[in-house]
Amino acid sequence: MAEEEQESKESKLSALKQNKMILFVIIGVVVLLLIVLILVAVLIFSGGNEEEMQAQATAPTEQLQSASNRGSAANPNSSLLSIGTMYPVDQFIVNLMSSGGGKRYLKTSIALELSVSEMTAELDTKRDIIRDVLITILSSKTFEEVQTSKGKQKLKEEIIERLNEFLVDGRVANVFFTEFVVQ
Repeated sequence: MAEEEQESKESKLSALKQNKMILFVIIGVVVLLLIVLILVAVLIFSGGNEEEMQAQATAPTEQLQSASNRGSAANPNSSLLSIGTMYPVDQFIVNLMSSGGGKRYLKTSIALELSVSEMTAELDTKRDIIRDVLITILSSKTFEEVQTSKGKQKLKEEIIERLNEFLVDGRVANVFFTEFVVQ
């Protein structure tokens, strides 16, 4: 009987030790998870040092100012919250240059963003010149050049550069394709 009591005490003691060990493992895992969560929260909410944050905050403003000074805001990162006066240009249907035997057509409508609203009178006067420049630029492109977004961005930049060569009262700040279909 004494042996049975001793064995039951030993089994209870060993079960108690196993329970304590399991408890310590669980507590260790929970503490480790808390440390990882705290580190992730600190990294997410800190977001870098103050100089980087200031540079990121001022970069869009500087880009917009330099773009308006140059007269070219065909940057996809430019702020679309402060759009200038828009000048819609008629619809264009042009033949694209073809490297193969097939014929491709581009149907597009374009709106020009103006740096100053007083330019509309000048653009009305030079409407035929603008149409000629746009037709020349659009028809000089191949399907491969205009099918990608990078190609469209280059096309916008070329249009802005060419139109601003003969404008006096202001600049074309950006070009927007309001319709763009290639067939």
